[in-house]
Amino acid sequence: MEKSNIEFYKRCLDVWGADSQIKMCIEEMSELTKELCKNWRKGNANTAEQIKNIQEEIADVQNTADQMQLIFGVEEVDKIRKEKIERTKKILDEEVK
Repeated sequence: MEKSNIEFYKRCLDVWGADSQIKMCIEEMSELTKELCKNWRKGNANTAEQIKNIQEEIADVQNTADQMQLIFGVEEVDKIRKEKIERTKKILDEEVK
């Protein structure tokens, strides 16, 4: 999470509440899913418009996911992410052998 945005995310949570932002995160993830599926369905054509739509949805998901991290535990999520990256590195290393 970008530390420079923490105060902004906290403000969003203060103004709209955790419940509302959790629902917003679900909505944003759904919109990203929809755009990725559209792109896949079109044979990954990657037109400028499709790429822009996907980029916008990724940004929305990342912003709301960062708020989820504030709600559910920044340190814990960071720790779990590091563990998962290390686990995946090991899997990748096994695949290369």
